[in-house]
Amino acid sequence: MSKYTSEQTAKIGRAMGAETVTMTNLPDGTPFDTTYYQTTHTTGGAIMGTDPNTSAVNRHLQSWDVPNVFVYGASAFPQNMGYNPTGLVGALAYWSTHHIKEQYLRNPGPLVT
Repeated sequence: MSKYTSEQTAKIGRAMGAETVTMTNLPDGTPFDTTYYQTTHTTGGAIMGTDPNTSAVNRHLQSWDVPNVFVYGASAFPQNMGYNPTGLVGALAYWSTHHIKEQYLRNPGPLVT
């Protein structure tokens, strides 16, 4: 999929008059490695969800297991959304910080039961 998308993007660039078009693809069958894709927005690791049995953090990015641990970043997303997640990461950080300030600091403990 990456190779096909890269080829189509290169065609579009040439059609738009780009003087230089450079593509870098891993050989078919090569395992995914972020060192080749420094602009890839990797996600996952501490998935956000509504059920502590199937997720690591709640909607406030608070650990289900340890209520004084908050996990910020794209690790809360189960997969990449197809574009840069920075805006959503920032919004979730703001949301979480607001609830820490307004709720957690006044009554430390789980923000979601």
